[in-house]
Formats: sequence, C-alpha cells, structure tokens
Amino acid sequence: MTTTRASLRTAGAATVLAVLALAGCAEEEPVAEPTATSTATDDAATSSAPEDAQEETASEDAAADTATQTEQAEATSEPEELELSASDGSFTVTVPAGWEDATSTAQEQTETAVLAARDGERVDSFYTNIVITQEEYVGNLTSAVESSAEQLAGEDGEYELLEPAEVDGNRAPGYTLVREVQDATVHQTQRWVSHEGTLYVVTLSAVESQAEDAEPVLEDLLAGWTWND
Repeated sequence: MTTTRASLRTAGAATVLAVLALAGCAEEEPVAEPTATSTATDDAATSSAPEDAQEETASEDAAADTATQTEQAEATSEPEELELSASDGSFTVTVPAGWEDATSTAQEQTETAVLAARDGERVDSFYTNIVITQEEYVGNLTSAVESSAEQLAGEDGEYELLEPAEVDGNRAPGYTLVREVQDATVHQTQRWVSHEGTLYVVTLSAVESQAEDAEPVLEDLLAGWTWND
C-alpha cells in the first residue's frame, strides 16, 4: 500500500500542474480599437451627393468581392490538427487546430511532464489544457485511480469514476472531479494509462463554461494515441 500512496501523491501533482502552470501564465488580450476605415465608410454612407453615392456603390462592390473570395478560401482550407510527440519518445497524439504545444512550460514546473498542450484562446482567464506526466508503475490501477480521486477532490470537491477508455491497446481507467481553484470552478478529467511497466497520467483541465466542449478533445486525443515502440 505504501507504493500506491506514493504514486498517488506524484500523480496528483499533474492535476495541480495543469491548473497553476498552464492556466496561470495568461496576459490580458489587447482590446481592438475601431479602425479609420470604419469611420470613413460611415461618413460616406451619410453623404447625399451623387458622386459620393457612386463611390459608395463601387466600394460596396469591392467589399462584396473581397468577402466572397475570403469565404471561398476559408471553405477550401481546413485547419490542421497539431501532432505532438512525448519528450521521452514513447507516444504521439494530436490536438485540435488552434491548440499549441506547452510542454516546455509544464516541464519548468515538474520533471515528470512528457507532453502538454493548451487551447490558444483564453476563456474566463483560463486556458483549457492537457498535461501528460510519466509516473511510477502502479500494480492495481483501478484501485489507485479511485483513491487518487478521493484525495484530490477533498472534502469540498466532487468526483465521478469513469469507465476505462481504450488507448492503443491499453485500458485507461479514470475519473472527473470539480473543485474551486483561485476563485474559479475547474472541471478536471484524469486518465491513467499503464504501458510496459510505465504509468502515464493524462489530465484535462477546463473552467466550467468550457468543460462540455473540452471533453471531446480528450476523447479524440486518447482515440488517436499511438505508441512508438
């Protein structure tokens, strides 16, 4: 039981890391200012002179052509997913377009992190993120997952055990929990994957407003997980 408790403490650190390291490095986004072009267009729209009306019509036609070209370009170019490999070379996963590699940020906080990614868009002062850490092997994985959920949720938190997910030939039990972190309600899901004597703990963190949209990101990551051995 001693080995299990020690493993629970180190695996639990991944949850803390996901919140503090990746979500806490945000900066305020600049507020977009109205452009001079918008003002000029508004002035032109109020003019009643014939020559101004002709210029306005030509401007509208040009704008319509530009909009059509933009829509066509967007329709033909699909955003590409981001493929990432673990720093230990053990596996490869993909995250959605718009996400970014955050492995170096995670590794600044803990040497057990082998991969991390986060959404490029911050919502409610929080970046939805995924951190994967390499931990010591645990014999009874299902029991360890349940004990970890109880410890991390604490007295005020709540958790739910999940059915094991398939991860490239391995079964990954897990749980979801909800708790307050820095005055924000954070939803987290952990999946524990054991492969050839090594345990990998996958942690997804999202604020309450993004929790439902974040679930498919983790599901797709696990479904596309590929071992490199």
